[in-house]
Amino acid sequence: MTDYIFWITLGLLSALISIGVPLVQENRRGHPLAVSIWNKIGVVVFMTPVVFWMGGLPDDPQFYIFVAISAIVWSISDVIYFRTIMDTGAGVVSRLLPSAVILSFVGWFFLDPSLFIKYMQHPLQGFVLFTIVVAATLFAMNLKSCPISWKGIKLIWFVILAAAFMPLLEKIIMGQGSQGGISKIPFAFIFVQALMMIGIWAIFAVVKKPISRQVFFTETSWKTGLLISVFSTLALCARFTALQYVEHPAFLSVLLFTDAFWILLYHRITGRKDHSNIWAGMGIVVCAAALVLVKSF
Repeated sequence: MTDYIFWITLGLLSALISIGVPLVQENRRGHPLAVSIWNKIGVVVFMTPVVFWMGGLPDDPQFYIFVAISAIVWSISDVIYFRTIMDTGAGVVSRLLPSAVILSFVGWFFLDPSLFIKYMQHPLQGFVLFTIVVAATLFAMNLKSCPISWKGIKLIWFVILAAAFMPLLEKIIMGQGSQGGISKIPFAFIFVQALMMIGIWAIFAVVKKPISRQVFFTETSWKTGLLISVFSTLALCARFTALQYVEHPAFLSVLLFTDAFWILLYHRITGRKDHSNIWAGMGIVVCAAALVLVKSF
């Protein structure tokens, strides 16, 4: 299996598996921070045997520095993310967040100028790929019909920047596809990052006391978090392995956008009300298919 088919398959698989995360929370409605912590606890539990089976943790200190940066940024981002949803609603967040992919697309060329030169040597393919990324982003931003407010932008700017530039850092950590098979780096990254985020959130919970012990240890919180961790762990394994092989992290993001369509499709099949724009969802799928087609040449 070529690298191209490999990362596309894993990217689509990650998008499909990841829909279990919002669907579980949608049905069980656990406290967001409590569920997030329990989710990471579950990830650590599930990934422990995988990490040892894959050969343990890396020895390179730089790996842990990069993972620590990632854990800190994502931890802060998640707190702001949940707080913004409470202040402005989920619709504003879901419309603004996809814009991060365009920043990712441009930003990666500063880290990998050889890829930019490659696209300049094949300008038609480069232009088509850029068009696909922009189109997928616009479709994702129009899945919800709520208005975008300046207040929402000011609240969520850090989350957008995190979503734009952390995948670039993560791509650097993952490196290129392993010549000898699946690398242990993606699995070690998921494990170590989850451990660090648990520690960061534990400190935050003690200092700020955003939730009580009673809420954290309720059956709804821990059951929801651990159930979500099953989907989260599988989706992360597929995503970060794919990230190791994809030449540009923004291409993977286009495939991950399809999760919104699968959720919309699930709601339609089960008869649940969903006011998302079905045509925008179809547009994302068309963009993903176009990306697959263009990358096949």
